[in-house]
Amino acid sequence: MNQIYYYMTLFPTESFIASMLQPDQFGAYMAVGHKTGGHEQMIFASVEGGFGDDFDWEYAKQNTVPHDDDTPKNSLYLSTYRVLERIPLERIKNLYLTTSDGRTLELTKAPFPHYDDPKPYYLYQDLAPINPLVISSFQPDEYGQYMVAGDTKITLPAICYCDLKVIDADNPTKTGNIGPMYNRNIGHLNECIKSVTVRGKKTKMLERTFAGRFTFQIVGAGFAIVNPEGHIWFDMPKREDLLHEHYDWGYSAMIL
Repeated sequence: MNQIYYYMTLFPTESFIASMLQPDQFGAYMAVGHKTGGHEQMIFASVEGGFGDDFDWEYAKQNTVPHDDDTPKNSLYLSTYRVLERIPLERIKNLYLTTSDGRTLELTKAPFPHYDDPKPYYLYQDLAPINPLVISSFQPDEYGQYMVAGDTKITLPAICYCDLKVIDADNPTKTGNIGPMYNRNIGHLNECIKSVTVRGKKTKMLERTFAGRFTFQIVGAGFAIVNPEGHIWFDMPKREDLLHEHYDWGYSAMIL
């Protein structure tokens, strides 16, 4: 019987895909494909299939089969719309980060971080189903809960986001290698920070369409998937861990 894997892509697009490829093979195929051309980084999660009736599991079984030349079926799209909200959290397994040249890093579930000594503000990149860049006074666990609570004008049925590195405004080089993220409009950034730290706003949108310039260099503590029923967290490896255990991926992601 053919082995079928199910993947929920979260960035740069949200979709649900059946495949005969293992995660690292799937990541390489989706990022690079079989021919030279457009390369793009991506984030996806492995999913245990067979739940509910939102997705056509029988269609997946019948069509996720080898080609006539016995090469595996790379991808069979089961949905490209409102995927995240339809997948139970308990069915989500691991998270994968794929660089633009097709190298994939696997992240496993970890306890959600909460800091006894909180920062003045936090920076979040929403990944799915929306993707603005947001400054917030909420800690990582609080931010997701706020976004799906349903008691504000702006609420979501589910959200995937990541915590980003926060710049040291007095000594930007101390922040580390985060590329040109903060170079565009430092005045606007400072005003948005003041909205949270001085004027008391809980969240402030910094950019509506930052996802096109998102890189793994700027990821801070990790990634979250949250819906009204609960939340999942995936730690981002420290630079030292990447150096010793995942050097090729870290180098490809321009972290090392």
